[in-house]
Amino acid sequence: MNGEAMDEIPAPRPYRHGNLPNALRGAARAILDESGPEAVGLRETARRVGVSATAAYRHFSSKEDLLASVAAEGFRELTAAMEAAADASDPLIGVGLAYVEFALRKRGLFRLMFGPILVERARYPALNEAANAAFDCVQRVAGGGGQGGAQEEGATASMAAWGLVHGLSALFIDDLVPEAQARDLAQEILLGGAKPEHRPAA
Repeated sequence: MNGEAMDEIPAPRPYRHGNLPNALRGAARAILDESGPEAVGLRETARRVGVSATAAYRHFSSKEDLLASVAAEGFRELTAAMEAAADASDPLIGVGLAYVEFALRKRGLFRLMFGPILVERARYPALNEAANAAFDCVQRVAGGGGQGGAQEEGATASMAAWGLVHGLSALFIDDLVPEAQARDLAQEILLGGAKPEHRPAA
């Protein structure tokens, strides 16, 4: 009898320590793409992965904790894409296009990253660090260095550059501009207005 009962015990699930958080983040990202941040929950995420909600709660204390972890992952990916694009012949154009491309390919993740969770990032050290690294990359490429007045001008330029590419990205992922035209249009706009300091003086 005991032998029969033991035969009915399910085999252990194939998750070792460290793998389950990645699997949960992956499932959460799939839900983001399908239905947005509001649809992400620990129970549904755990169900998709094939584990109990209790197992999920061992790694993430709440839905918000999971979303913050996913957003941090997104910011790290965005920074990596921008850093790679900074080697282009025109770094600012390259980084701007990388930003737009990231938004187009990862719409649900992009919306999460710049949604309400970003306002609360100080509560989540990993998210705060990842977001700051992305913003620092934009500032560095846009010329945010220097001292005194030059530093202020650089900060203004980086904010203008970020506002431009972020606004374009938001328009594109909300389908206000057809995706087939988005990349060419982004490049045309960035080429036309990203570096006013290079225009001839009046």
